[in-house]
Amino acid sequence: MRSATVAVWILRLLGAGFLAFGLLFAFAPSATVGYFSQWGVALGWTQLPSEGEDGFWRVLAVAFMVMVTVLAFWGAQPTPARPALLMVLAVGKLSSSLLALLFYWQVAPYFIYLLNFIVDGIIALVVFGCRQVLVQEASSGGRAR
Repeated sequence: MRSATVAVWILRLLGAGFLAFGLLFAFAPSATVGYFSQWGVALGWTQLPSEGEDGFWRVLAVAFMVMVTVLAFWGAQPTPARPALLMVLAVGKLSSSLLALLFYWQVAPYFIYLLNFIVDGIIALVVFGCRQVLVQEASSGGRAR
């Protein structure tokens, strides 16, 4: 299997994952955050305080998940905009990762901040890698499907 084909499937899987988590944040935000916070409690971290189901953060979180879902699926399509779309996706996930680390250091050492730093950081690196593979494939004259 060509590297570009693998990169396209990775982007599609990321899009599906973003969609799933976006739906979780939209319809069960406290349960979702509470579930992942419990991982930290099991490892000795303090429980993240509940912010309620109607907080403005929920609007922003769901909107961000919609955006990264669309970027991942559109970035999987062979268009001239692909490199730019994937760069926006990677920068979005990288900023989420680094802000989570900043909150971990400066606000409170909650496990969910550390988990978000790790997960979104890895996603950003994967997207950067997929972008690189697809740009190289396009410049060599091949088409990723």
